[in-house]
Amino acid sequence: MKLPSPGFLLSASYQAFRRFPGTMICAILGTTLILILIENHVVDEQEKDYIRLILTCLLGVPLMTSLVAIGEARSMSERQVLLLQLGGVGLLMLCWWWLDMHQKDFDYLKLPGYCALLLFMHLAVSSGPFLNERRIRDFWDYNRQLFANLVTGVAFTLIIFVGLSLALLAIDQLFGISIRDNWYGRLFAILAGVFNTAYFLFQFPNVHSDQDEVAYTWVFRNLCKFILIPIVLFYFMILYAFGAKIGLEWELPNGWIASLVLGFSVAGIFTYLLNFYLPEEDKSILVSGFKRWFWWVVLPLTGLLFLAIGRRISDYGVTEERFIVASLGVWLLLNCLYFLISKNDNIKFIPISLGIFALLGSFGPLSSVAVSVRSQSGILTEILERNERFANGSMKPGTKMLTDQEYEKVYSATLYLSQRNGLATLLPFTVDSLADDPHRLLEWLNIEQSVKEGAIRTLNISADDYTEPMSVQGFDLAYKIDLATSQLEQRQVEKIFECSPDGTTLEWWDISKETPVLLESYSLQPALERWALKMDPKQQYHYVNLNMEERSVLLPGKKGNLKLILENAQLDLENGKARLEGANCWILLKKK
Repeated sequence: MKLPSPGFLLSASYQAFRRFPGTMICAILGTTLILILIENHVVDEQEKDYIRLILTCLLGVPLMTSLVAIGEARSMSERQVLLLQLGGVGLLMLCWWWLDMHQKDFDYLKLPGYCALLLFMHLAVSSGPFLNERRIRDFWDYNRQLFANLVTGVAFTLIIFVGLSLALLAIDQLFGISIRDNWYGRLFAILAGVFNTAYFLFQFPNVHSDQDEVAYTWVFRNLCKFILIPIVLFYFMILYAFGAKIGLEWELPNGWIASLVLGFSVAGIFTYLLNFYLPEEDKSILVSGFKRWFWWVVLPLTGLLFLAIGRRISDYGVTEERFIVASLGVWLLLNCLYFLISKNDNIKFIPISLGIFALLGSFGPLSSVAVSVRSQSGILTEILERNERFANGSMKPGTKMLTDQEYEKVYSATLYLSQRNGLATLLPFTVDSLADDPHRLLEWLNIEQSVKEGAIRTLNISADDYTEPMSVQGFDLAYKIDLATSQLEQRQVEKIFECSPDGTTLEWWDISKETPVLLESYSLQPALERWALKMDPKQQYHYVNLNMEERSVLLPGKKGNLKLILENAQLDLENGKARLEGANCWILLKKK
């Protein structure tokens, strides 16, 4: 692999710009905006507008590339391809209007659709020129060249970046010329945004070039045969072993296994595509067997995936993440059935079907957000109806106590819907302002988390003002201490104050001896009882902010007087008894 010369880079950039003007303009404009943000030349109000343009340019790179590739595949003239790109500019303007980052809940309502649209545009580069009857072999070789060019371009980009970064570092260290840290960020942005794009486009394959035979280079052959296939088979062995464990223990799998099945299956599909024509050149059992049996191996794993994600959806309803996993599971199942039933093995089906699923799952009534909001709304309304807090299509206050499980589901659904603008339609018009505050909404509904008898309740104490001055008058020494309820053998020698294991006593230790000696113990019980009165008896977890006086306690002793000043602390109350679980505090000491 030989690094490109400066003359080659200029020539390649010119040719890439001439063939893909829309793509290069998007890349240069997006990179320029990133450089402006790196230099912090914009105020906070403008930052979202710049990011909005960057996201649009990022979408424009694959969009414009796919339009040129499709135009060339259909033998359009240069003028027609240029007009096609002008139409792409119109689409990008619509996308810019749609990507309003000032809109409330942008991350939840728009970002998932944008990511799906970005995936669709990249798949359009891969599949767009081959939607006609062009040979599958040509389609495979076209994508092989795209993959090879991408890997080579990324490698060149990283090598050049490391080389130039070391040169900047040498200038900084040897000549004393200050090189700011943002220079490295600017260098990477230019190389990744402009150089890498230009190099990739310069090497972009011509779909009209005839390839009678697919020639595997030694890199692709060894990559498939000795690295990717063994790794994928090892992954599948792990999943099958886990499936056998589930069968023997007779318990449903958790949701995490669904993500593993998807990840390993996608890695397997990628390997399957790279390996697609290798059996024609390599007759080994490993290579040919992988292609023949791959989809049979994946099919049972889709069942494991549906069991796992089905359990999560049954227990907690649909969210965007679970919707995506379930949708990809359906897509994986369709691919399995297609390649097992069809005699054509048309690998175009993989990216085309994925693009369709991406669009359907991101826009309209079947989108991940729409389906998830309907699911969580159904869970919320069903629990509220059962507890007499929902009637005539609206929420209302009630008095019936919810179970702990019901409370957790109501709280989770309320928080989820408030982040996606999904509560307003469930509230009466007079209180629809509560749609943005789930905590106030639960108070209005008169829903509280029950505290079981005998349950441990926790009080978290924090400083009301950390800048409040601390008086040390009458004391000789001050220690900043992290108290913990640890056993003696676990104590660190640099600590001279510790909590007793039961959390009710402050202990002063002499660490000058080989074995630490307990000098004196100070009872914290009166202070703990005073602090415990700050807890709301209806809350299992309570947070309070106290001033300096409320956080302080005097502890007189025979060998020294102490003053304990909490900065933040955790108290646990069990069966009416309080104990200190831990605290960051100051301890003032007056030795006698």
